[in-house]
Amino acid sequence: MGDYSAKLTAEPFLYNETKTLATYLLKGESEETLKRRNIEENLIKYKSAKSIARVNSPMFRRLNVMDKNMMEEFVNSSIDNSKYILLYTIMKTDRLVREFVLDVYKYKLIMRKEYIEKFDIDNWYEEKCSLSTTLKEKSEQTSAKLKQVIMKIMQDSGLVIKEKNRFKIIRPLLKETYINMLDRKGDLEYAKAIGGLIWEV
Repeated sequence: MGDYSAKLTAEPFLYNETKTLATYLLKGESEETLKRRNIEENLIKYKSAKSIARVNSPMFRRLNVMDKNMMEEFVNSSIDNSKYILLYTIMKTDRLVREFVLDVYKYKLIMRKEYIEKFDIDNWYEEKCSLSTTLKEKSEQTSAKLKQVIMKIMQDSGLVIKEKNRFKIIRPLLKETYINMLDRKGDLEYAKAIGGLIWEV
């Protein structure tokens, strides 16, 4: 696996925007056409073409993780389930988010802890810096932004609620259809991490 990337600083959760594009893809529009139309017609209703171009890349990267069945679930199922699907695609396409969920969130769920504290986030990030030249060389501002975006993704996906300087953990109730979707993709470990589930398969 390659080194960590700091691209996440410009790649938030983008739930409504990604759902809008998924709807067009399900109607049969091609990815290339949709990328162009999004910039030309501002399908996601952003303020500038430059900002649209910046988020096009992560949105389509995440959408490419979904097969048709998963995309239909993403568009048509409950908001909670839909957000868990998007979180899965972010974990599949961003190593930092994936490892935060696996290293910190999953551990806290299994240990039945109520909060993720600031020092949990800082200690985890420092450990990653010790393993990564890329992260180690980032400025304090960039490092702070990376941690901020990770926790905003956790909030937007519904896994935590911010309470002052710490984050209250929300244990999600994962639908069987969600677990089965990830299992079919060989990614049951992701469902275990997001749901704090422990079983042998």
